[in-house]
Amino acid sequence: VNSAIKVADGLTASSFVAYTIQIGPQQDNEVKRRYSEFASLRSVLCKMYPTLIIPPIPEKHSISNYANIQNKSKEEAVIVDKRKRLLQKFLNRLAKHEILSYEHVFHRFLESGVSWAELMHCPPISTLPKNPLNATLTASSSSILFSRSPFMPSSPSTTQPSPGTGGQTFIPPPMRPDPRFVDSEVFTHKFYLQLSGSVERSKKVVRKLGEIAQDNSELGANLNGFSLSENQCVPLSRAIERTGQAVDSSFIATSTLIQSLEVGVNESLQEYIQYANIIKSILKFRHQKHIQSESTADQLESKRSSLENLEKMESEAKRIEDALNRERRSTSDSISSVSSTAGNNTGQPHVVDSTFTNDPESMEHADSDEPSNPFASSSVTSNSVAETPIGQANPYAQTHTTPSSAPRRRSTRLNVFSALSHTIHGIIDVDPETTRRSNIGKTKDAITQLEDQLETTNADLDKISRAVQGDLDRFQRQKIRDLRDVLVEYAKAHQTWCRKNKEAWLTAKEEVEKISAQNGATDTTV
Repeated sequence: VNSAIKVADGLTASSFVAYTIQIGPQQDNEVKRRYSEFASLRSVLCKMYPTLIIPPIPEKHSISNYANIQNKSKEEAVIVDKRKRLLQKFLNRLAKHEILSYEHVFHRFLESGVSWAELMHCPPISTLPKNPLNATLTASSSSILFSRSPFMPSSPSTTQPSPGTGGQTFIPPPMRPDPRFVDSEVFTHKFYLQLSGSVERSKKVVRKLGEIAQDNSELGANLNGFSLSENQCVPLSRAIERTGQAVDSSFIATSTLIQSLEVGVNESLQEYIQYANIIKSILKFRHQKHIQSESTADQLESKRSSLENLEKMESEAKRIEDALNRERRSTSDSISSVSSTAGNNTGQPHVVDSTFTNDPESMEHADSDEPSNPFASSSVTSNSVAETPIGQANPYAQTHTTPSSAPRRRSTRLNVFSALSHTIHGIIDVDPETTRRSNIGKTKDAITQLEDQLETTNADLDKISRAVQGDLDRFQRQKIRDLRDVLVEYAKAHQTWCRKNKEAWLTAKEEVEKISAQNGATDTTV
């Protein structure tokens, strides 16, 4: 990133800063991108590679800070220069990454004439899932391959915030956490705290150095004015002038030291604070995938337990049904044998008692409170048979039941009962056997789906764990190199500051010693 210029937006009256990116030594191979496009590129890479440590970009200013610097061109220039340096570091880290450097989206970002807004609506960016947990990953690069089936359990990130956590989402810990990543979380948190404290102290040192530099600037001006007033004693005037120049040199050296500490130390430490937050988010993603795997296993165990209970109920129902069928067959056989024995003994056709007919009058008689006389019908029948001559038909004999013209008294109650029964059948389960077998089939299908999901989730968890651990190892090597460079830069900055101050003050010392050599006697009396 070799330059940053303000560009007017053609659609609106506002303007933005465009950063010119030069690819390679050729001057004509350049592309201009704004800060929001850098932020969008990083967001896309985070979605495509959720297990990789994507390098950070400079933080976006809040609305209040941005409004405050609009009328301060000097501060705005400082902020633009800082962004330019950090964005260049971001691109260089992507270009040196063993996986991200081969990403086609990154290559398209660096191509001139490519509209990033149009690229955002093209695959693979447009096909990325909103939640990386609902996607499967490739084994080689840990990038998102395709979207998963909708039967995957919801991720822990969609849970409601727990009370007392300040509105933050509460994620329960895994039941069987991996000790490696537990140690990584503890170490990252400690690393974050240590860096935060170092940055705060370094900023305080820079602030104090700025105050010293400002005081040196004022002191140097005063000494230079004082040297002009001592024109009667030339050696004294030269000594005061050399001292003022030494103070000015200290002011310049201190300003250079402040710049070196800001660029070479504070920016690097702030970058690694962002890295610590990035690592926390990656470990959180792996943490959520672990919880997702355990949740799927718990659901599978619950479904298997439900299937076992349903199969026990089914076997118990079959046993009861077999026992009832055997009881019905034995009762039917005994009734048939009794009926055949009674018919053979009497030699007469079996006459159905009118008491058990479906005649409504008979039903009324049966419903009445008066006790029935079982011998009345038999006596009447015997008298009528005795009074009729043998061989002569009885024209008054009743051979069938006469239809009754009286209204049926129970028809209304039967209709009400039928309607009530129909309504109840629509609410409750009238065929428990069919429902039970249907539940068994659905439970088996759910178990099959959960087994497939558990297998896929465990495979993803294994890929994520290996990818996260591999990138953490790579980051550890990078961190050691970068922090070593920071310490070397810190030492060099102070060494340069001390050398410049020493040279200036040695020159001032020589001039001061000349005063002592020329006027040694008078100095003792004074």
